[in-house]
Amino acid sequence: MTDIRGRSETSTQRKHPIPFESMTTRILFLFTRTPLHVGAGASVGAIDQPVQRERHTGFPIIPASSLKGSFADYWNDGLVDEDIGVKRVRVNKKGEISEAAWLFGSDNDKSAFAGSLILSEARVIAFPIRSAKGSYAWITCPLMLQRAARDGVISAEDVPAEPKDEQAIFKSEGPLALEDQIVLEEYCFKSTGVYPTNLANTLSGIVDDHLFKCIAERLVILSNGMMSHFATNACEVAQHVRISDETGTAEGTGLFNQENVPADTLFYSVIHAMKSRVPSGAFAGRSAEDAMEVFAEKISKEGVFQFGGDASTGLGFCSASTSNETKGA
Repeated sequence: MTDIRGRSETSTQRKHPIPFESMTTRILFLFTRTPLHVGAGASVGAIDQPVQRERHTGFPIIPASSLKGSFADYWNDGLVDEDIGVKRVRVNKKGEISEAAWLFGSDNDKSAFAGSLILSEARVIAFPIRSAKGSYAWITCPLMLQRAARDGVISAEDVPAEPKDEQAIFKSEGPLALEDQIVLEEYCFKSTGVYPTNLANTLSGIVDDHLFKCIAERLVILSNGMMSHFATNACEVAQHVRISDETGTAEGTGLFNQENVPADTLFYSVIHAMKSRVPSGAFAGRSAEDAMEVFAEKISKEGVFQFGGDASTGLGFCSASTSNETKGA
């Protein structure tokens, strides 16, 4: 059998599909309390250190690898000692398995197995932006909402039709309206369509944050193209300099700029859990529901997690919460 590029599939690929029907699924919500920088690692433009984005839309993302690594770090206290005071591992030489190994996978090549949790990348569903009236708004677009509906975050019935590039859907009697138009950054949009009250109310109840609840009045639906433009060009850009130890002043070659996703951005990620893949021991045979409950309890207990770079300067702190079990469209 060959794939769409004409390459042969291995028997292993055909024999071991992931049994999605045996999984349990929840939605993870991340609301940025401070600007967030998950770096792309390289730049071909004017920004020295850009954030990671989708290639085809330009929407910022938090890669699943970053989510998994950050969450796994919060399980470090439960790791087992390889050598006292030297190294703490998920699975030690004696075969002792920690809770972190059950959830996130083994780090021992002699006893290798995958974790029970499967995380998707975190996608933006509401992005904050300046407004000429009312100070700020949260913008989204039909593409973001259609994805969210497919993943079970919102109802597909609440997704409005896409407005034209020069139009926007917003609350005509709300805090952002200038008669029949709205001004976001330097762009003016004319009112169109019917304000999606059900959608705005659903989004306002997603995270337990007093500030975000006012999205019920401040939601703006733009075209997919204008959403891509703002998501690409309306992130924060912070300039940094390197200070010389000898002179105490900026070094001539130490200037660089860094892009950050703004505070008050709402991301979501789809979290799947499957039956334990631990071969033996206390965590063998644990159900998908067990794994999801342990993960969700930790998220609820901690409340705030840090993702990306520059944690020591306050970047990347996010409120985290999970939904009840859900299924996408």
